[in-house]
Amino acid sequence: GIMSIFNNVLAWAAKNERPLGAALFAFGFFTDFFTFGVLPIELVNYFFIGYLALAAVSCLGSHIFIHYHDSTSWWKKTLSVLFPLGAQYAFGGLLSGFVVFYTAHSVVTVSWPFLIVLALVFVGNEYFRMYKQYLVFQTTLLFFSLYAYTIFGVPLILGSLGPLVFAWSTLAAVVLFGLFLLALRLLNTARYKESRTRILQACAAILIAVSSSYMFGVIPPIPLVMKDAGMYHSLSKISGGYRVEGEAPREWWDLRTPVVHHVPNTYVYAYSAIAAPVKFGSTVVHRWERYDTKENDWITVSKVAFPITGGRSQGYRGYSERNSLPEGKWRVSVETANGQVIGRIRFDVETVEQSPELQEKNL
Repeated sequence: GIMSIFNNVLAWAAKNERPLGAALFAFGFFTDFFTFGVLPIELVNYFFIGYLALAAVSCLGSHIFIHYHDSTSWWKKTLSVLFPLGAQYAFGGLLSGFVVFYTAHSVVTVSWPFLIVLALVFVGNEYFRMYKQYLVFQTTLLFFSLYAYTIFGVPLILGSLGPLVFAWSTLAAVVLFGLFLLALRLLNTARYKESRTRILQACAAILIAVSSSYMFGVIPPIPLVMKDAGMYHSLSKISGGYRVEGEAPREWWDLRTPVVHHVPNTYVYAYSAIAAPVKFGSTVVHRWERYDTKENDWITVSKVAFPITGGRSQGYRGYSERNSLPEGKWRVSVETANGQVIGRIRFDVETVEQSPELQEKNL
């Protein structure tokens, strides 16, 4: 009857737990990959909270029912299969969401160490499934996911960025994970004592690595994202925005660095539009940098700061200007007040006697 079919399905799921888990992990990844990039961050925030809740419950259930795969009790055996699969789906959704958000909101040349960490977590998720230490890794992964979420979830709630807000994010992740460990201790004391040391050591390493990444400006400043940017030869305010004049853009397939043909003693303008959630306020800095061929390093020439507010879908617009640009490689780093890079505008400067042909448009 129905019970026999159920038992057969359950036996098949238990036997194929690894490939099923991998499939659910992939399903969580691809559903987010094609949706998170287009949804507003306020809505995505609720998805992350749901995934985290599912991951926490599934991890807790995995710890509690780890020894019931061969139980004669059908419901215990069912939960011993379903909880690990639920965790796989939740972590697939969480990690894919982090990949989409952290890559979309970062400059790869700056944030590559943090993105590599995300990649290693993907690899570790499959590697540790083959070993008994998987539940330790699974629990550590929960802490990593909590931390990666609070890094942008807390700024979203508080409506600002900065070292103090990052400290609150860290505290929130630690407290929430502490509550999870307390629940594990109450529900499965033996499992808690067996895994506690390894879990705490791994989580301490994550805490140090992520905090160091923040101090070195590696973590992108989510929820800020650069929607538009460019270099222009003239810029004037008009009703509802700006009117600019710039050189003709290159074809999309031309990957060479754009060239600004600069007439000495005339102004060049760096324009950027930064999108932020509603009720979000921050300070944006335009850092003008020139590449010094003797020092083989980027030298800061000037910095201009201006406030931004959230809520505009196309981003809060601002600009900075310079009228002294020697020939060579230049870039304008668009940063937060504490140095996190939102985006970069790269260009080469060539000195000319006459202004190049310009195109006018409104921003």
